[in-house]
Amino acid sequence: MPLDFKMKHEGAPPARMLAAAQIKLKAAGLSKGFAEMLAVRMQDADDIDPDLLQALQAVVDLAVMHGVDEAETLRLLEQAFEQGEPETDEDPETAPAKARMKPGDRLISSVVAHFRGKGPSVTKHKPGYGVLDQSPAAEQNRRIDAMADGLLARMDARHVPTIGRQYAGMSLAEMAGGRDWVSRSRMASHTSSDFPLVLENALGKSIARRLEQAMPALALAAHEIPALDYRGGNLLSLSASGMPEEVGEAGEIKHVTIDERGERKPAPRDYAAMFTLSRKAIVNDDLGMLSQINQQLGAGAIERFRRILLAPLLTGVGLGHVMSDGKTVFHADHGNLAPTGAALSVTSLSNARLALRGQRGSQGEYYAIEPWALVVPPALETSAQMVLAEINAAKTSDVNPFSGTLDLIVEPGLTSEVSWYLIGNPSKVDGLAYSFLDGEKTPRIESKPGWNTLGVEFRLVWALDARFVSYASWFKNPGA
Repeated sequence: MPLDFKMKHEGAPPARMLAAAQIKLKAAGLSKGFAEMLAVRMQDADDIDPDLLQALQAVVDLAVMHGVDEAETLRLLEQAFEQGEPETDEDPETAPAKARMKPGDRLISSVVAHFRGKGPSVTKHKPGYGVLDQSPAAEQNRRIDAMADGLLARMDARHVPTIGRQYAGMSLAEMAGGRDWVSRSRMASHTSSDFPLVLENALGKSIARRLEQAMPALALAAHEIPALDYRGGNLLSLSASGMPEEVGEAGEIKHVTIDERGERKPAPRDYAAMFTLSRKAIVNDDLGMLSQINQQLGAGAIERFRRILLAPLLTGVGLGHVMSDGKTVFHADHGNLAPTGAALSVTSLSNARLALRGQRGSQGEYYAIEPWALVVPPALETSAQMVLAEINAAKTSDVNPFSGTLDLIVEPGLTSEVSWYLIGNPSKVDGLAYSFLDGEKTPRIESKPGWNTLGVEFRLVWALDARFVSYASWFKNPGA
């Protein structure tokens, strides 16, 4: 069946079809401009099935690798669409593999054949599309990225390969290179081989994906502060809260002092773990072992991040670490600790809200912190849901003022089963903060050839830290 992207209904509104095409093409990862250009040419988005969307993405990746801009890629795609599928009377089960290719594979094959015959593009690029770096190092990096993409598809069934489709069927030993299985396994641990770098790339991406999908709940209650080194340093402090004062006629403007006398920022600390992929696992193409390593490293990284975030809360018998004024985070003098513990209720939550909104700075200025979320351990999850639930009140006095106004964060790492917290929005006010060294939000995987062991040695390295940089946006009730 030929690939026909012509309009099914001549009277269909072009704007509606264009919008539908843009949504489908953007879902495939194509740029907005490319989606618009392609939608205009293809006319009808209803003919674009998921296989073709994946094919379109792969074609774009190939175009980028060969330095082809979007306009030329569009022309190549149109040519491939016009060629269509070859008609054949052969039995699909016995027909040659080439004749049984899916539309997406057919499309890719057509464009790949053009690229291979054409060589690197020398076309004039539009602004925003740089000329592809053709240096050996750049070519090696692209090859490593492609192989890692293919390997990731074998490690994680949810990953659909794009630039590495041709490597998705390769075994570990085949990726290592060499003339035979024995030489391939040797190459896998050789310093000149790309194989360790491919594994680094694939494992790093997989762990990053796991972190994105299963971040510790407490991370929602914190915000990030950039850290370029291990020193951390202090936040800036303004005397008199930096509030401008009235200046009379011929009056003098008063100075406010800006210095680093504020709270100490998180100072990243190194965490690491080592593991080895044996020569036997490589030769046997043991993806099961690699997947287990991947899962354990991912789970370990998530748990480490959780404990880093929990430490500022749990230290000091649950009152937090000591701040610049010599007092713990949660302290009566900070106005963020209930004088007596109380179970979660509309009344106790109302008192917490009042305390949070009443927070002031050293010069009496209001912080104007709006309560945003309730942080509880799993033991209080049901109680919190009941307190925050909407009530069909028969009279005004029975209306629940908190229904729909607060988010609920349930953190399993909280050790107390009765304590709970009311917090401000971390995207708007300072509170619990974390830092990654040089912005590395996920662990880095490094490798070297094994010498004491047969195989490739890997290590996971991650530098991060967390602490409170302000106490005013958190209120704690010890519970009852």
